[in-house]
Amino acid sequence: MRRPSIIILSSFIVTLVVWGAIIAVTPEGVSKRGSMIGYMGWDGGFPWLRARLKGPLEEADVRRMMEAWLTQERNPRLKLGAITAKDENIFQADIVTKDNSLVQRFDVDRRTGAVQAVED
Repeated sequence: MRRPSIIILSSFIVTLVVWGAIIAVTPEGVSKRGSMIGYMGWDGGFPWLRARLKGPLEEADVRRMMEAWLTQERNPRLKLGAITAKDENIFQADIVTKDNSLVQRFDVDRRTGAVQAVED
């Protein structure tokens, strides 16, 4: 009677250990999302932000959002450059190197928080 219980418990523990090892060696856990730039381009930005918006974003909100993304990217050579109002619904944020050379420009929708890379 005790043997089937021990076998079931042992197999459950082995399964947990195997899944834990798989998650530990996968860079982003079980997510296949990839880098945040690709995510921003395909899904339109920060879905957690859209769920929390109570009104249009201000420049300080865009600055905080883009700095959080740069921190997550962990590239010490990049920093946030100028944030300007492109029109009443779009902010434009520049990602620059430490010597202020432009790397990428993004449009951020004030109403939704959607981020789109700008092609010049």
